[in-house]
Amino acid sequence: MGVVFNTEAHFDDPASPRMVFYIMENIDSQIKCVAIGAHAYAFRDGLENIKGRGQVIVVLKMWRVWKFLSYFGPLDLWLETEGGFSDFSFNPRLPEVEEFRQSLLSSDTYVQRYGAVGLL
Repeated sequence: MGVVFNTEAHFDDPASPRMVFYIMENIDSQIKCVAIGAHAYAFRDGLENIKGRGQVIVVLKMWRVWKFLSYFGPLDLWLETEGGFSDFSFNPRLPEVEEFRQSLLSSDTYVQRYGAVGLL
């Protein structure tokens, strides 16, 4: 689960459409995610439908962890959809999501200073 940012659509090759995006769990933690095939189109369409409603929190279910070790750089980790098992939800109404939303609010220095009530 995390806040979606830096989306990249790669639909130029119809045989392997991809949607690359990043999620932020907290201020210091970012995770690269790659939706492939039908998941890529569903992610793009879902994100378009929810735009303009403040921060978008996505919950991922059954995504595969990939790791690439290079001699010339740091370890590269990312999450990727895995067949028909993977799924995602935008801003679902779950207690865990509300707790996450509140933790975002409490860690935001603007909110701490000016006391905003909800997500902007």
